[in-house]
Amino acid sequence: MKCQKCQIREATNHITEVINGQKMELHLCSECAAKSEEFQSMKSGFDFGIGDFLGGIFGGKQKSLSGDNIGKNNVCPVCGMPFESFLRKGRLGCGECYSVFRNRLERPLRQIHGTCEHVGKVPKRMGDALLRGRQLSKLEAELNAAILKQEFERAAELRDQIRELKAKEKGEA
Repeated sequence: MKCQKCQIREATNHITEVINGQKMELHLCSECAAKSEEFQSMKSGFDFGIGDFLGGIFGGKQKSLSGDNIGKNNVCPVCGMPFESFLRKGRLGCGECYSVFRNRLERPLRQIHGTCEHVGKVPKRMGDALLRGRQLSKLEAELNAAILKQEFERAAELRDQIRELKAKEKGEA
């Protein structure tokens, strides 16, 4: 599609705006878009970054206005990074920040990722103990669920699997 202004270069900037049911489309090349006040005014409604996105998810703007986040958890003691900086940049300063800001990170991370624990790949060479630990936790959770549902035959099977897994752990230790 050619630029609507110069009709020479290929249009690389496209904006569609709908106001009161009327659709307005603007297709401009990079040069014409930089010069166009109309394009800049339409584009200004979309001018936000990762900090704005995270601030919306984590409630950063409301908290900083209300003063709720003032206190001992406002700054990481290791790297000195304030929580507001995380909301602006979208990055934590160090590993300790996860612990310091845990109460503010847990709920949004759970909503975004479904969990607050790392569940990615584990190195085969060193990850056997970790994999067994995960499997053990999963089996124990299933056991508790089976007991609550009064599925005692299933619970007995899970108990036996847990004992087997624990015996293997002791045998290798």
